[in-house]
Amino acid sequence: MSYCELHCCSAFNFLRGGSFPEQLAEVAAELEIPAIALLDRNGVYGAQRFSVAAREHGVRPIIGAELSMEDDSILPVLVENCTGYKNLCELLTQAHLRSEKGKCAVRWEELSEFTKGLVALFGSGSARVSRAGDGVLAIANFSSGAGDLISF
Repeated sequence: MSYCELHCCSAFNFLRGGSFPEQLAEVAAELEIPAIALLDRNGVYGAQRFSVAAREHGVRPIIGAELSMEDDSILPVLVENCTGYKNLCELLTQAHLRSEKGKCAVRWEELSEFTKGLVALFGSGSARVSRAGDGVLAIANFSSGAGDLISF
């Protein structure tokens, strides 16, 4: 069984990540990590560069984003397929359009409209699972206590 990083931030996350997407893909290949997920805060800013570089290095790219929620919590979301990418982009667009410049707040009640093709990561003991709404299905519970993987 191989290790796959599912929550990595790039340098496009100001003051959060220090490596460019291409560097993340290169290091993953050097470490023989078969897949890696890039989750920039409130956007898919490094997704294109990351996807190209990862494929060039033989690493499976997983795209996602850290969503800033209306209650100041952070919800990491992974894209499962093309529908998920479309839904993530629409969700982010709506949040950015209604928020003041430099801010982004996703509403918990709007998640159900955009959940198809997305996988959310919740921390261990998170009270946020109940806020995500109907249709949330726990698909894995890590025994290490690192968190729960939730599929909408």
